[in-house]
Amino acid sequence: MSTKTTVGPGATVRDVLRAKTWEIHKKLHLHASFVELFNETLSLDGYRLLVERLHGFYAPLDRAIDQALAGDAAQTRFSYVARADILARDLADLGLDRGALADSPQCLGVHDIVSPLTVGGILYVVEGSTHGGSVIDTAARKLLGDHAGGRRYWAWCHAENERRWTATNRYLEHLRAEGAALEDLVAGARGTFQLMAEWLAPLNRSPAKVEKGMS
Repeated sequence: MSTKTTVGPGATVRDVLRAKTWEIHKKLHLHASFVELFNETLSLDGYRLLVERLHGFYAPLDRAIDQALAGDAAQTRFSYVARADILARDLADLGLDRGALADSPQCLGVHDIVSPLTVGGILYVVEGSTHGGSVIDTAARKLLGDHAGGRRYWAWCHAENERRWTATNRYLEHLRAEGAALEDLVAGARGTFQLMAEWLAPLNRSPAKVEKGMS
């Protein structure tokens, strides 16, 4: 990646981040757990492991984002919603008790990428994932049924996607107007996608071709 990022006339921060992250972003769509969920071949145990792994990613990330936003008075314009709490409720619905959840591994590598300088790019990834989450909700509903137990997070993504994404893009443009370096935002976004891919890799049992799923 070039150390200098330029923006063409009329391009938004979102345009830049999408262009600079699309290659790694699309690889996450090919993760075996997501492919199997969309193809209706993921077992309930496999689904629980996926949700547990996502909880382990978001628990430390939520805390790091809150700290980064609090570290710069201007960035308190953005109201972040913790994901781990919702995922923990899903895991309880799926039969994982609090003791077992407390012993689950957490992705401490988030502390290497989250800072007041990069948090805008990180939010681009996290809040943008609510769109994919709203699509995943349909697949999770087929696995679990219409009740919310076990799919509260995806249902939340479905309900909140438009509002979260609008607020995020408004915030990114605010950061740009305040002089935030695009290189820092790109580094945050790319780092988040890469770390998530690495964190979910243990569940990626085999290469799979998407037949139904996210586009």
